[in-house]
Amino acid sequence: MKSKNVIGFFSVLMGMLVISALILAVVSAFMLNGHMNFGFVGGGVIAAYVISSMVGGFCIGQIKGKQKFLWGALMGAGYFLVLLLVGNVVYHQGPAMNFQTVSSGIICVVSGMIGGMLAPADQEKS
Repeated sequence: MKSKNVIGFFSVLMGMLVISALILAVVSAFMLNGHMNFGFVGGGVIAAYVISSMVGGFCIGQIKGKQKFLWGALMGAGYFLVLLLVGNVVYHQGPAMNFQTVSSGIICVVSGMIGGMLAPADQEKS
């Protein structure tokens, strides 16, 4: 049973990363074609965090059926940790705990929690 939970968690996490990549590709295309400013790019990155975390929280909430807000928050935290680790590997630096990093983590966790709470309740799993 636990291996099924782990596989489900990582499947949703991979889906979240694909959604983020798609959103960032759209933002990149708009920036390339429209000569957008940095505010647009920052908004696109935050939108990728919010949408991906909400979708992940919603999916894991549907899978689990109970304690959906907690599972959604864990999904958002897992998503943020993957982004943090990949960023550290790419830039060959340790984690920089500044305001932007902390606020990004909070955005991911809260968005995942909201997505989990929006998932429909399954009466059989409760």
